[in-house]
Amino acid sequence: MKKTLNVGLIGFGMIGKAHAYGLATLPFFAPGLTVAPRILGVATSRAETAEAARRTLGCELATTDWAALIENPAVDVVHICAPNAEHLPALLASIRCKKPIYCEKPVVANAAEAARVRAALAETGYDAPTQVAFHLRGFAAVRRAKELIASGRLGRLVRYRIGYYHAGALDASAPFRWKHAPNGGTILDLASHLLDLTDYLVGLPAELTATATTLWPTRPVRAIRADEAAADVPTRPVEAEDAVSILTRGLLRPTGADAAASDPANPAALTGVVEATKLAAGEEDEMSFEIGGTLGAVRFSLMEPHYLEFFDGTKPSGPNGGESGWTRIAAGARYEAPESDFPSAKSTTGWLRAHVASLATFYRSLGEGGSFGPDLAQGLRIQDALDVVKRSVESRRWETL
Repeated sequence: MKKTLNVGLIGFGMIGKAHAYGLATLPFFAPGLTVAPRILGVATSRAETAEAARRTLGCELATTDWAALIENPAVDVVHICAPNAEHLPALLASIRCKKPIYCEKPVVANAAEAARVRAALAETGYDAPTQVAFHLRGFAAVRRAKELIASGRLGRLVRYRIGYYHAGALDASAPFRWKHAPNGGTILDLASHLLDLTDYLVGLPAELTATATTLWPTRPVRAIRADEAAADVPTRPVEAEDAVSILTRGLLRPTGADAAASDPANPAALTGVVEATKLAAGEEDEMSFEIGGTLGAVRFSLMEPHYLEFFDGTKPSGPNGGESGWTRIAAGARYEAPESDFPSAKSTTGWLRAHVASLATFYRSLGEGGSFGPDLAQGLRIQDALDVVKRSVESRRWETL
């Protein structure tokens, strides 16, 4: 029988909900795990949102006192999903209680806070398991890219480009949020993911230069109503960047597998471009990278996460192309056990999301009456069409629906 681990969830915004959803579905995705996490309690900033979260989760405890939840002896694991500026106190409390921690990125807001966390870890002798939610490492295609790089299939790395592209900061009327405060910003929000992926795939650079920009210096303190002008709403200064561009060269510590990416005679030979922006018109949630070496290259797009593209430079070109060209590797949901065996390995990334949407449509029909999705009549209509298909197969003629 699996050991049950009681989870204390700190925060229930969009990211907190993502953690809760992941925990709820984990028994299906990873049945081989030897532990079974369950959310015991949730803490939010207001009593009404905490109680609403408790009802949604079906958990036992709802509180505005996140410290009490962490200190509760029944809580075995802490998930920190609060805004960036609120991570530090929850981290310190969890460390003092020596409880395992799953923390959202960025871990803290600045280097001074990071130093306090390191000091607390040393002072308490903390040795419980921890993880930061750099979830982009979780795509099978990204893991395959790491395998190809580590095995030397790309040869000596010479360049990389990695970017994260959103469009949310383009709208000047969008109201001020915590991400526009000093402990928000694109560097902490998006570039944290990019630098972690750079470290995971290539290694952190020895040197970098960066530039950042903020498009709108002020933002309205609240949403602008349809019956008022923008000038009627007070504004607040924006104190965080909308975009950052980083140029890099060399490797911080080229050892082990990383040594293959470093030219001893020219440590700066490996160069990179890292770009994080919320000013990318037309983008949704695009993260992409391309990494090239002396023998080949890989590239990936978050908008097409089923595939990793690999160029094997050792395959010869020739008349009509020879064997040279990019190969699309169908990474899909091909994970190692026990991390996942559901859905099928060939299922496209996001396949389950469509099932959730279908269930939501059905339960909306039950709640509001009527039918909001494809009903039984539609199912029968499609069944008739399938019969015509079968008839055509047998007759080898054109058939009419």
